[in-house]
Order: sequence, then structure tokens, then C-alpha cells
Amino acid sequence: MHTVLWRRLDQQGHDACRIAATAQGWTIEGTAVFEQNGAVANLAYRLFCDRAWRSRSASVSGWIGDRPFNLILEHERTGDWRINGEIDPAMQGLSDVDLGFTPASNTNAIRRMDLSEGSDADCVAVWLDTEDWTVKRLPQSYHRTGPQTYAYASQQHDYRATLVTDGFGAITDHPGLWAMCRH
Repeated sequence: MHTVLWRRLDQQGHDACRIAATAQGWTIEGTAVFEQNGAVANLAYRLFCDRAWRSRSASVSGWIGDRPFNLILEHERTGDWRINGEIDPAMQGLSDVDLGFTPASNTNAIRRMDLSEGSDADCVAVWLDTEDWTVKRLPQSYHRTGPQTYAYASQQHDYRATLVTDGFGAITDHPGLWAMCRH
């Protein structure tokens, strides 16, 4: 089991996470408490991955300000994704879930791609957008620049950063957003 505590850098907040091996693969679960657009949020999350780190399901529950929030993502054998029970054809064939409010969900993509130094990969994630709390496609790219560093880019947001990981693949530094307090 791998446990992590992150501190949010752009606003007040923390995220406590544990990543555990199971008979079916991996579970990434935690609770994030933070401010988002002037509202306080308290969100518990659980992400299940198979042994190859492909995302298979995710759930988020809690509240944002005065409203409850619940999300269930389920991967079907057909390659479709169900979002709160409804198939979204735009998510067909995607392998990663990116819960936009936690650095925990970078680990599954980093581990799944298993890039060697100097290698890169593009992917599209099933992404929870924290601006409007809806699920969208998010094109991303990772370039492994060192033993524990990745040049990350989201062209859609004109965002680039060097992500630093620990030996397990969990983010230790997500510039301007999250920093690991302890693991």
C-alpha cells in the first residue's frame, strides 16, 4: 500500500490518498478538501484500475458548497463508458480517468504508459472538469524526461508543466497546483 498526503498550492486544501494492490488490479482512493471558485468542497473518490493500470471505474461523492455531488464512471467490456448510468459515446475506447480535482489520478496514466526515459505518449482521458463539474474528453501528453520527471501538456488548456513523481509514480510536485506533504 502506498499512502500520500498532498497540499494544494493555488488555494487552500489537502488530499489524503492511498493506492493499494487488489486481486483484480489497483484501487486509488482518498478524500480531497479544498476551495474551488469560492466554494468549499469535500469529495471522496475511488478509482479502480486493472492490473495494467487501465481505468475500469471511478466514483466521487461529497459536496461542493451547498450542493451534493455524486458521480459514477463505469467502463463496459465494449469500450463504452457509462456516466451515472448513461453511455457517453464520446468516451468510447478511452483508458484513463482523470479526476480534475486530485493529483492521484495522474498515477494511473503514468503507471499504465510505463514510459522509458526519453519516450512520450499522447492519450485522451475521461476527465472531470472542475470548472463546471461535467465529464469531458481531455487530450493529454506525457514525455518522460528523467527517472521521476514528466513533461505534461494539455493542449486544450495551453497548459504545460514538469510533473515530479516518487518511485511509485505518485505526483510529488504538480507545479502551482499540488505538492506532496508526505508519503
